[in-house]
Amino acid sequence: MHIFIDESGTFTGVGADAPAVSTLGALIVATHRLPKLFRRYERLRVNLPKRKGEVKGSQLNETQVAAVVDLLWKNGAIFCASMIDLADHTAKDIANHREKRGASLAANLTDGHTQELRDGVADLQKRMAGFSDQLYVQGAVTIDLLYKVMQEMIVYHCQRFPKELREFHWVVDAKDPAVVTDWEDWWSKTLVIWLQAMSLSKPGAMLPGGDYRHFERFFLTELPAYLHEVAPPPSAGHPIGVDLQLMYGESFRFSSDPEPGLELADIVTNALRRALVGNLGEQGWLPLRRLMIHRSEVYVSPVGLLSSDHTLAPSLRRVMNRFREGGRVMPTPNLAWPDDAGSGT
Repeated sequence: MHIFIDESGTFTGVGADAPAVSTLGALIVATHRLPKLFRRYERLRVNLPKRKGEVKGSQLNETQVAAVVDLLWKNGAIFCASMIDLADHTAKDIANHREKRGASLAANLTDGHTQELRDGVADLQKRMAGFSDQLYVQGAVTIDLLYKVMQEMIVYHCQRFPKELREFHWVVDAKDPAVVTDWEDWWSKTLVIWLQAMSLSKPGAMLPGGDYRHFERFFLTELPAYLHEVAPPPSAGHPIGVDLQLMYGESFRFSSDPEPGLELADIVTNALRRALVGNLGEQGWLPLRRLMIHRSEVYVSPVGLLSSDHTLAPSLRRVMNRFREGGRVMPTPNLAWPDDAGSGT
């Protein structure tokens, strides 16, 4: 399976008078479908506007965006996205969230852990403290997105193309074409720590009747000591958790090249943001719902760095409420869906 990740927006605008929306999107494509998808996209791409030889979603009109979405839908792609409105936040909100998250990195360290591990965590904390608010916020949205991606793609494909679960190829749009930046290096190392804890404290549903044979090599057989306080007691017939070091580490890269997968991810991620800020018509963004997994709640909800009782701007609520129907159905007709699993995770 291939997962292409891109962002739209600057992750700035704290306290702005109007919505300051940024989005992060992941385009999930079954590996066996990539050749056909890319061939057909290349034919479509000929007539799309380009900047320095690269297709940018911000330059596409509604008809062009809809044509790309239709191509993705016909080739089984899944679009998963997270967003944030920085106008809802203050600098103090971000600082408080950063302080708590930094402390959580070392929360489970004990005297039994090696000095090397302790030094590594201290270095991660120091680097996180040095990032701008802009990069820190993008990191928080990234963690939210990847948790959703992990949950949705596993359950969806264990019913349809279980062989796709044997390996995962992650491609992330790079900030600097010349080097892997300090931010990217920290991002790729630290996200696993938080995601591993999240996956254990809020494990996704194991679908009865789902085919996990090709995914079994990612099951944790032994829990790292620093996660003992996070993980709930193991239940009979279920694995301890998923080894995210393996899942994210085998094939993970940043790329600044105009790759078709990243161009496609840029188009749909940008279309979502343009929908939220009001500069793309419904003809362009409503079809995005067909790529998203249907769930009981809204398909894309805001990442909040503050209390959950804050309200979105009315213009954002109007658009987001349209993302409650029209999505891909998660369960197949021949499999029972557990009552406590929800409709989309």
